[in-house]
Amino acid sequence: MAKSEKIENNVDCPSDRLSTNCQNIENSFLCVFINNFVNKFRNYNNDEFLITISGLKRFIYKDEKALTYLFEQLKENNFIIEFEGNEESVNHIDITCKNITKKASYNFKYQIHNLPAIVELSSKIDIPPVGIIITKIVAQIISKIKILYKAIVLDLDDTLWKGTLSEVGKDKIRETLYSEQGAPFIAFMKFVKTLANELGVFITICSRNDSKMVESTLELLDENIFPLKYQIDYIIANNNDKSDNIRKIAEELSILPQSLVFIDDNQIVRDEVKRKLPDVFVPEWENHNELVTQLIAGCIFERGELSLNSQNRRKQYKIIQTERAQNSLPKLFIKAIRDNDHIESCKLYSKSNQFKISAIENFDVDAKSLYFEIYRENGENLGICSTITYSISEEAITLINWAISCRYFQIGIEEFVLLYLQKITNKNKIYINYQELEYNLKVKEMLQKYCDEIRYHYQNTMTLIEFTEETVINLKINTKLKEV
Repeated sequence: MAKSEKIENNVDCPSDRLSTNCQNIENSFLCVFINNFVNKFRNYNNDEFLITISGLKRFIYKDEKALTYLFEQLKENNFIIEFEGNEESVNHIDITCKNITKKASYNFKYQIHNLPAIVELSSKIDIPPVGIIITKIVAQIISKIKILYKAIVLDLDDTLWKGTLSEVGKDKIRETLYSEQGAPFIAFMKFVKTLANELGVFITICSRNDSKMVESTLELLDENIFPLKYQIDYIIANNNDKSDNIRKIAEELSILPQSLVFIDDNQIVRDEVKRKLPDVFVPEWENHNELVTQLIAGCIFERGELSLNSQNRRKQYKIIQTERAQNSLPKLFIKAIRDNDHIESCKLYSKSNQFKISAIENFDVDAKSLYFEIYRENGENLGICSTITYSISEEAITLINWAISCRYFQIGIEEFVLLYLQKITNKNKIYINYQELEYNLKVKEMLQKYCDEIRYHYQNTMTLIEFTEETVINLKINTKLKEV
């Protein structure tokens, strides 16, 4: 089998062979990557990308079915792949990523490490190692723009332990976990625990069980046999449809349902969730090894970097939730930082959905951007919580775009930013370029929340907010955030 001279955005293969190829590969691990990662990204971003990969050209086989399918599917999703160079050995790959739509580009290197692990994965999923490397390169590009999956929703019975709790009881569950039968369940939970601790993925439980029985069982089990004992961010246990409970979980975490992965051993339950919540990723699996392989090969929890901010995300969430449960606003500090080139602002605009006032990410020369970092009283930096882009006229401020990270909804950031804008500009009118998008209902909630205090109406495409003495007082009541 000869190696290709050049494989660019299309692969030289007859259409009938490609059709057969796609049929053969339809239910493979590679389709998880395409359907549940690449296609999912296209729900948020429609830009066209040209990815030039230098160093792999001689390692690409023309007639490799999996690669043929991969390149064709990436092309359909506006990721055009080109190869350069004739190297015979490679330890790193030079990549140029051009955003054709936005006329921007950047370069980066992909280091090839731990080849035995890549080969092992290749043997499990029947995709050549070079194909795995290419999926990881594309996944890195996507994850720099948008983190697709932020939480994992787990069933209990026959998913995290063997047996049905209501039938066998908690003592039998404990006994089985200590036996050889418990080994695959424990190994899977260790994998999930690592996702949470290292990448900041939220862990939640959605079980069709009595909540008190679940609580007492989790209390009984120790960390050795239930590694998730102190890792669970939210539990919901009742007899409701799991699709309804998953909606509640998403709302509790302040994320969209499409940011969730739902793991359940029961095919009937999986089908119910797929039917009612088609945007939730619901893997099909028969054993835990297959499930973990699918999540890895599909790049489902891919991240472009290790981030302390991401690792601390769950801790921040728990503290804020505790304060909310006590009906108190957190006492945090915010620092406003000029973003002259709109770099940090555009990063958050690309990632945000639920609180983003418009889809505009290209700005006129007179537009100014700020991003806001949030701190605890001890000086701990919790990261960027909000960004704004605005322009100023003689009479008013025009807010072109405004985003808030989903971790920080309804803790007073909305009020702080409005007050801050009024203070630095000394204007009593703000025109907000509010465009009702598919997901940005949090913005609408904010406007509706203040409909009595803030007079807002549509003027052309703008929403006008007028500050009165009463408005300022009410805004100050609803935030305890202080400027650094």
